[in-house]
Amino acid sequence: MIILDYNGNNTCAELSAIDKISLIIVGRRRYLSNDEFIKGFLHELGHSLGLRDECIHCAKVELGYPNCAPTKELARQWWGAFAGEVPTVDFVNGCCGTYDCVRPSIASLMNDADKASDYGYVDEAYLRREFERMIVK
Repeated sequence: MIILDYNGNNTCAELSAIDKISLIIVGRRRYLSNDEFIKGFLHELGHSLGLRDECIHCAKVELGYPNCAPTKELARQWWGAFAGEVPTVDFVNGCCGTYDCVRPSIASLMNDADKASDYGYVDEAYLRREFERMIVK
């Protein structure tokens, strides 16, 4: 079991995976409104399913699939089919606290949960696949 807490120093994507059990704890006092709390929870939920932080000015953490590629070439392999097809998908510099890497969108809950309204197309496609994989048939 993994307890994720706002004061931690490790990226949640490094600590948890869909194949492990995760308990997400979001400190209520950090959030001034219900909307901020919900977005904070969704951000941490994204981590628990494997999404990386897409911010530039955050603690440097390990880059990785599906949303923080070390190079544009690798990003093309991961989500390049969506670039040009989906208006919000691009190759944007910076994620995981590093400018010299690539994320799929300018705004997402994994970048700035206070300002974004969704995860972005690439992150949502990944989350859909993970949820489908979890469904017991």
